[in-house]
Amino acid sequence: MSDMQLKVRKVTIDFSDAKIHWNPTGPEFSHVFNAFSSLAPELEPFLIKVMREAKTRVPAAEQALLADIDLFNSQEARHYRMHAQFNKVLYRAGYDLAEAEKKLKADYQRFLEKKGPKFCLAYSEGFETLGPALSGFFFDRSPHLMQQWDEPTTFLWLWHVAEEYEHRAVVNGTYKLLYDDHWYRLYGLWYALIHIFAYVLKNSNRMIKYDLATGRVQGKLRSRYRQVRSLLGLLRYAGPRIAKVHRRSYDPTTFPPMEGAMFILRQASERYVVAD
Repeated sequence: MSDMQLKVRKVTIDFSDAKIHWNPTGPEFSHVFNAFSSLAPELEPFLIKVMREAKTRVPAAEQALLADIDLFNSQEARHYRMHAQFNKVLYRAGYDLAEAEKKLKADYQRFLEKKGPKFCLAYSEGFETLGPALSGFFFDRSPHLMQQWDEPTTFLWLWHVAEEYEHRAVVNGTYKLLYDDHWYRLYGLWYALIHIFAYVLKNSNRMIKYDLATGRVQGKLRSRYRQVRSLLGLLRYAGPRIAKVHRRSYDPTTFPPMEGAMFILRQASERYVVAD
């Protein structure tokens, strides 16, 4: 496993003054990740269920992996609970995401019931390969975000992607141990990417259109330009990194600690963790 020690941080964020348009480069970038946020309370419980099932088939001798699965699940549980709190801000602002979330929940239930554990684990591993890419995008590609990390919505994402980087090897290690099927892993990767990004693009577009219709954002052409620019920026950064995960030699345990991520994780523990 990774040389980074996984840690459960009981982060509690107050979103009472949270910004919907939390990225200074434009509301369209914010809505790409706001759509990701609306996805989290359905996706991450699915990941937890998949990993709990997989854990029952991991040999008892793999004590480090078994412990990491428990820590992974605890981190993901905290993530989706905080995203559920932030999503209430989106709902109060008038964004109608209920039907999309309902359909997504039905998709994950169908995967669990019909697709089988190998598919579900491969899908989960595919999603988790996004962790390092999204972390790098936040900490390397968008340094302006680090300058306003104390804004609650921004911190939600900085903390989330930092922990995604921290536990980047857990699902991959579990999949390799139980299946080690390279081509099926790539199938799961692309299924997950297409499924997730179709949701994100559709619902970020829906939120942007609502902003334009209500006057929250002005200028349809300018908005479209900012949206395309933000998506291309994400693609330019993440694309080459996603390409590398197609290699048989892909091993997230070899990735070095990321300085920005480590800073945010320290801040999470010091400033946003509440005592039991």
